[in-house]
Amino acid sequence: MSSVVTVRPRAGGPNEAGAEVSWGSETFVVEESANVSLYNSATAWLAPGLAIAMEHAMPLRIDGEVDAQALSTTGPAQDLLVSWWPEKMTRISIDAPTTTEPARDGRGVGCFFSGGVDSFYSVVANQSEITHLVFVHGFDIFLNNQKYYERTLADLRRAAADLGKELIEVRTNIRHLYEGYRGGWDLGHGVALAHVALLLSEHLHTVLVPASHAESNLEPYGTHPELDPLWSSSATSVVYDGLEATRVMKAQLIKNSDAAMRNLRVCWWNRTDRKNCGECEKCVRTAINMRIAGAGDRCTALPAIDPVRALPRVVLDEESGLFFVRENLDAMRAAGVHDPELEAALEQALQRGAVDKLRAQFWQGLVVGKVLSMSLRERLAERLQRA
Repeated sequence: MSSVVTVRPRAGGPNEAGAEVSWGSETFVVEESANVSLYNSATAWLAPGLAIAMEHAMPLRIDGEVDAQALSTTGPAQDLLVSWWPEKMTRISIDAPTTTEPARDGRGVGCFFSGGVDSFYSVVANQSEITHLVFVHGFDIFLNNQKYYERTLADLRRAAADLGKELIEVRTNIRHLYEGYRGGWDLGHGVALAHVALLLSEHLHTVLVPASHAESNLEPYGTHPELDPLWSSSATSVVYDGLEATRVMKAQLIKNSDAAMRNLRVCWWNRTDRKNCGECEKCVRTAINMRIAGAGDRCTALPAIDPVRALPRVVLDEESGLFFVRENLDAMRAAGVHDPELEAALEQALQRGAVDKLRAQFWQGLVVGKVLSMSLRERLAERLQRA
């Protein structure tokens, strides 16, 4: 069995990319395609390979020349990841020959685009600079969910046309490379976005990654203002965009975009019958954002949602959900929005959410305790057998 993570880019057609990633007794084949040409250089596989190698505490070997600038920033990237997740990530060595990738003329500026609040904000805020939108099938929409994907793609094509931008459509199974491992998709989605950005280096000299978190809510995550630029190459820069804006601020900007109000997609339930379910935490959260921004009636992409009635049904047992409730409440008060019913509902949600979070932590601790007890019994039984 190999004690090295090896990445071997695979040859394919001009609109295809892929690689064989192997470690120990495992081998995974990444397959990708797009409606434009893909530059399947070894450099594009540096960030994805590094994340896997650090999780498995194995050296990384890449079969192919890697851009010297991209390789030079893997040291700071590793330092950052180890500082965030010392129990999950280990600093490793990288074996790859270096080169300098050519910076072609006439390229544009891309922005990853899922149709959500974050991506619409980045596009509207940088309207004059962005030339291309980049949608990746296989990230938040699973590859086997064809019906939902086709509906989403139709909406995104319409939005791109309304915004006057070219839509680049990418399909990849790279997400499966990270699921089931310690860092999981929380880290994997960031290196996968960087990977796609570098695959598009023939077309784009800069790619914006819409911010998942504002400056007031930064936390270790796969996309981060300190991490994303470290995945850049000589040919293409990766930029974290939108750090300055809360979700209410983003809603206030995009409410004036007809493309956003008609095509916004925020739901993470991925139902095949509706673009936005109107019931999950993210749908309800966005409806509140729009109501505070004065765009509740304008956002026709969302179903009719009464957040005062919907909030009590939303589970708020994680810190992220509680944070957005607090953010909405603070935004209301800072803007002087007079909406007593919504304000009371948000206050009650905060109180209930704190209890839900404690209850979830209790049950999680109970399950972990059972697992540890089982592990202890198994070890004792093993010792008795040996005796």
